[in-house]
Amino acid sequence: QWWSVARASFLTAAEALGKIGDHRAVPALVRALDDSASAVREAAAYSLSQCGALDREAGERLAGLLLDPIPAVRTAAAQGLASLETMGVLWPVVAGYLDDDDPDIRRNVIRALQGGDAPELVRALAGHLQDRDAAVRRAAVVSLGESGVPVAGVFLHERLTRDSSPAVRAEAAYRLQFFDGREGLQDLKRTAEQDEHPQVRRWAEQTLRGLH
Repeated sequence: QWWSVARASFLTAAEALGKIGDHRAVPALVRALDDSASAVREAAAYSLSQCGALDREAGERLAGLLLDPIPAVRTAAAQGLASLETMGVLWPVVAGYLDDDDPDIRRNVIRALQGGDAPELVRALAGHLQDRDAAVRRAAVVSLGESGVPVAGVFLHERLTRDSSPAVRAEAAYRLQFFDGREGLQDLKRTAEQDEHPQVRRWAEQTLRGLH
């Protein structure tokens, strides 16, 4: 029981330091990534994302939680890594995770890559636009959309017109408003008029209004 109380006190203190972005909390938070309690690992991962730049060792330890057995911990790690924008450095560490059999792990790794614009990251994300899991494909659309690289617009148009999942098509339609995609206006118009799913049509219509 005393250990539970001590752990709770540590967790409260670490979360508080993380919320104010105090870098002094980093060593303790990194140690907490190995805690046997999933709630502690999750909180530590989230708090690390508030502490500014991490060194490579801390980043690698956080990236290791992308393979955690608890989905909530994996999600916290992905959110933390994405907010830190360190995946360009950590890419060699997580590249193999993209081939994991668990689609939730693949999805969270892709979420962690969000905003990266290095050519090798863009190629990896583009490859997962063909993933057998629709949630993984949608995550790839989001991350490519956030990358801002011009070629991403081509990939998004392809998902808009060919993907079997309305959630993926809707995400692609939404993201295309941030690209100069005038060469794909006909596809957007066709989608806005003919797609069988109302949400896809709505996002296509909004993107068309923004591009005009």
